[in-house]
Amino acid sequence: MRVRDHIVLATVGAALLAPWLGPRRTAAAWAGSVLIDIDHYIWFVANEGRLDPIAALSFFNEAQPPPATNVRIFHGPVALGAMAALSIRWKALWPVTLGMAAHVAADRYHDARLSRVRAAVLRRDGFTCQECGVRDETVTAHMARQPRVMPSYKPGNFVALCGTCHAAALGARAPVESRRVRRLVLTRA
Repeated sequence: MRVRDHIVLATVGAALLAPWLGPRRTAAAWAGSVLIDIDHYIWFVANEGRLDPIAALSFFNEAQPPPATNVRIFHGPVALGAMAALSIRWKALWPVTLGMAAHVAADRYHDARLSRVRAAVLRRDGFTCQECGVRDETVTAHMARQPRVMPSYKPGNFVALCGTCHAAALGARAPVESRRVRRLVLTRA
């Protein structure tokens, strides 16, 4: 899930919990939910040798980003268990742990929904790139149209593309993707 989507979810969750948690605990829960993604940036700096956060965001939006397990150090059971253990000793940490757990739960939900939609799109498109007609192991379901905030799980917003066309589509996002991909997505929506 994109960082901005996590920020929106964390902000809405914090607003709903604020009457019961109070301002300091609410802020701590919000921070835990959003700042857990710092592990992506740490991975980027360690592997790419650059401190540029904009480049890191671009890197993780590429057609073939690194596997999620490599970049989710703080998302795993060890980090969450450690935070839970620390929360027993220092009660002020429990809202941070709650925020981190909510973030991980949102990621798991998002990954599961996205997997189901992508599989359905690949079946719908016959595991064939809808841009060039290639049928190989690089064909993936590309999210060609996405709301500004929060992800889309509508199959009509996805199209099957091979690795080359997928990379080109992600690189061409600036004004427009290929006319054919855009037309396919618009007719399916």
